[in-house]
Amino acid sequence: MEVQTKFRDETARRAMPSLKALVLRSTALLDLQGFWAITDQGVVSLGNFLTTIVLARSITPELYGVWTVLFGLMLFLNVVHSSLIVYPITVITAGSDANESRNKVSSALVFSGLMSVPLGLAVVGAASFIGATQLGLWAWLALLCWQLQETTRRALMARFSCRKAVIGDGISYLCQAGIIWWLSQTGTLTIERAFAAIAITCSLAALVQSWQLRSEIGLPHGWTNLVKRFWRTGHWMLWSELTTNLGFQAAPWVLFLMRGAGAAAGYQAISNLLGLTHPVMLSLGNVIVPEAARARAQKGLRAARRVAMVHATQGGLILLVCFGVLIAFPKQLLSLLYGSGSTYLNLDQDIRLFAVAYFLFFIALALKFLLNALQETRKQLFAELGCCALLLLTIVPLVTAFGLAGAISALGIWFLSRVILGAVILRQVAPPGEATDPEVNS
Repeated sequence: MEVQTKFRDETARRAMPSLKALVLRSTALLDLQGFWAITDQGVVSLGNFLTTIVLARSITPELYGVWTVLFGLMLFLNVVHSSLIVYPITVITAGSDANESRNKVSSALVFSGLMSVPLGLAVVGAASFIGATQLGLWAWLALLCWQLQETTRRALMARFSCRKAVIGDGISYLCQAGIIWWLSQTGTLTIERAFAAIAITCSLAALVQSWQLRSEIGLPHGWTNLVKRFWRTGHWMLWSELTTNLGFQAAPWVLFLMRGAGAAAGYQAISNLLGLTHPVMLSLGNVIVPEAARARAQKGLRAARRVAMVHATQGGLILLVCFGVLIAFPKQLLSLLYGSGSTYLNLDQDIRLFAVAYFLFFIALALKFLLNALQETRKQLFAELGCCALLLLTIVPLVTAFGLAGAISALGIWFLSRVILGAVILRQVAPPGEATDPEVNS
């Protein structure tokens, strides 16, 4: 018995360093696999969520419909900035040293300011089309400040500093929601002031994140070569993302034009609830793209697929719980967010339908992030064009027949087609007969 006891004690003693190493390794991997990326995206999504909820509770459905359409256009135009500046910054700067990235970050900030001119004119033009030119000017200012802050945010992430990005994003998105809530409580909230709040908080956040990047910001030079490099890296992504976002904006715009501002407001009201899943869904790209790209470079395509599968599975399990709650308690959630007397309480069945469609969107998004990491953006473009054409063919008749439910059904068909084509492209990139790569140390 004494011998057995000594043997167990000796075994435990030898196991302690291994156990300690395992705990430390797991903690490091938690950070590597996206803890801070999810935290940062959670801050961003929470701020956006609170902003839209406060607006929905404080202004009429008609005005909220105008906000939905105009803010949706800003999201659509942000795709140009994201594809030609954010994506190149992510994939180029992540592999550069501080001296090389210094010029890229500085130039990206200049490019963002220049790009805001034509994009802002598009916002003002759309606002004039719906009879709100002055509102368009405020939206232009908000768009400029937003894109500058997004540039500094992504530059931090590209240098693997998601933790630092949380500070500025808290200033931008949470303070934005706080200001808009304060305006609603004082009875002075307007859409113009909401856009002004976005401009102010994004400007402050951009200053903070620029200070965090101060060692990597210098005088820009070599613009011609850098513009060419950014364009080569991001132009296929641009066309693909524009196509994708055209599909997303088709729903509120078709509802607005065919069923009125109230229908567009209803779509935004349930989209707000689905936005609770965005910390997981959108942060997935911040993790999969750099990690899968690195895995492919070091160990091959199978390793990249394995890394993406691990992260997508983890996110999918969390989302199943979220979607289950949305399906089980839609009316209660609507009452909680919009009030017991809200006109949005009759949208419970639409939420259930959207939750099912949104899970298809998550699968399509995971495939897209992996293909982005593999730089298969050209093939994705042609797939997105075909899927978007299918959406445009189905959404008008479905909205005509079923209203909001028809718009959601059209989106569900679109998401499913994106899943199918994404899987087809991935199979072509990494055929089953490829030689087995070494195991991924994830």
